[in-house]
Amino acid sequence: MKYVSIDIETTGLDSVLHKVLSIGAIIEDTNNPLPYDELPKFHVAILHNELVGSPYAINMNRNLIESIVQYQTAEDQDEKNDLIQMTGMHFLPEDQVVEAFFHFLHDNGMSGIDLKTMMGQTVKIVNQRTYPQLSSNIKPSSISVAGKNFGTFDKLFLERLPRWKQAIRIKQRIIDPSILFVDWKTDDAMPSLDECKKRANIPGKVTHNALEDAWDVVQILRKNY
Repeated sequence: MKYVSIDIETTGLDSVLHKVLSIGAIIEDTNNPLPYDELPKFHVAILHNELVGSPYAINMNRNLIESIVQYQTAEDQDEKNDLIQMTGMHFLPEDQVVEAFFHFLHDNGMSGIDLKTMMGQTVKIVNQRTYPQLSSNIKPSSISVAGKNFGTFDKLFLERLPRWKQAIRIKQRIIDPSILFVDWKTDDAMPSLDECKKRANIPGKVTHNALEDAWDVVQILRKNY
């Protein structure tokens, strides 16, 4: 099966009050697990003019926020390109993020839309590639998603992004890696991502970098296939 491992970084825990700072996503095919460098990856930092957040979350993501500020204050495109190269992220306004993610899914055969059958439908050309035009009558991309606490945290934030519900549908059964490494006899709660990594013998701590955390989830799940 194919699934998308998704992680986000935010300015706090309240999906109504706080904002998404970055999104990391990796497409995994369980029948063809590729090395990290060959996996389809999506990593975007979101440009905001104002931020509301908790001191803990703002401090934890201070380097990410600094990169966003540097991009917003860059003097020219060359400086912006250098920052993209250095961070491995693209930088987009909030109202462009969902379309970019939809294009990423389409490029990797996960949009569920065949352009050859879109008679009469409008299309959009981006970087010499053709995509379905997001509109009120487009069929949302339906994807299986993996992520630690995705259903109770990340999903709530993502659904508040402009046009998310129009373009993306998350399948009901979300893959949470903690179920594979819970100790039913001694744990009093589901294990954290750090604890899952430890129990799976995966080195390193959780970095709170959205793409790296999405990769952690893939590595943990790979222990079971």
